[in-house]
Amino acid sequence: MKLRRAVSVAVLAASLTALSTGCGGQDRSATAAPPSDSAGGDHSPTTSATGVPPSTGGSPSGGPSSAGTATTPVQSGAHGIESRVVYLSAGVRRPPAVHSVVNSELELSRFPSWFAGSDPTAAREIAQRAQKTDFSRNVLVGWVETTGCSQATGAVLLASGDRLTLGVSQPKPKPECLVAYQVTVVFEVPRDRMPKHPVFGTGGAAATAPGPGTTVAFTHLDGVTAQSQGPKGSEVTQPAQLNAYLAGLPAAGASAVRAQLAAHPLKGGERRFGFKLSGCRPTGAALLITPEGRVSASPTGGENLRCIRPEIYAAVVSVPVNVLPTRVTAID
Repeated sequence: MKLRRAVSVAVLAASLTALSTGCGGQDRSATAAPPSDSAGGDHSPTTSATGVPPSTGGSPSGGPSSAGTATTPVQSGAHGIESRVVYLSAGVRRPPAVHSVVNSELELSRFPSWFAGSDPTAAREIAQRAQKTDFSRNVLVGWVETTGCSQATGAVLLASGDRLTLGVSQPKPKPECLVAYQVTVVFEVPRDRMPKHPVFGTGGAAATAPGPGTTVAFTHLDGVTAQSQGPKGSEVTQPAQLNAYLAGLPAAGASAVRAQLAAHPLKGGERRFGFKLSGCRPTGAALLITPEGRVSASPTGGENLRCIRPEIYAAVVSVPVNVLPTRVTAID
């Protein structure tokens, strides 16, 4: 079957939940070349329930569960899905456990934000390598997965019905290691080859969002225009920061934001950012995070609507601390 050019499957295949230093081998490697099959010797292309080879063996100190690996074979009937590896890297960095389907240029603009804090090089390279994806014909599938005590050298996307799994090639692992390796992979897949309602791994996990962040407050600001909206963004994690942000909103808008935030209490390991956004009846907001530490937001929903005068909205978005760069340099 002829392989189609799929310029937009961003599957991040590597749910690395690891620690901080590697168990021998390189700290990190990246390639845009298709994954190789078994090269003989100790490499194995077989897969486990999460796509990690059963031969992963060994476990980081502290017991098998700390590695996050699984050894249950992939369900019968799984087969390779037509795809091309756009990006692959492996090492001991700790990107979020991502498994996303990227369907458009807009979603692709948000996707690298997942790696801005944990792996800035991956964030830049994914954006660069996927920029010519033809989303009219293809999607991207991004996957992050833990591979235990051995560094992945290749990956392949497998499917059985709506279920996607990840196959990984890797050397025979050491019996144990101080930290687990992870792999991050992005696949380009023809739209007509993708499952209609994809789920990930044997557990059938739903896809993660194309980009990080959760909108915890969103409301229209009556009487505010683009000319009078003032500063567009600020951090609102601490009470004093939130009060300063709310002071710049109309009274009704500030009250609405407070009420919505009361239903979403601040969680540990979370930071929040407040924005004033303009759009035509948007329904929420999405974060954009650069490796250099710039945090911004764009409205979501209403992308196909047109209005004579854009409306102004207040939005508060939460994001896990581990997604952010160590230093946030600008908020806009």
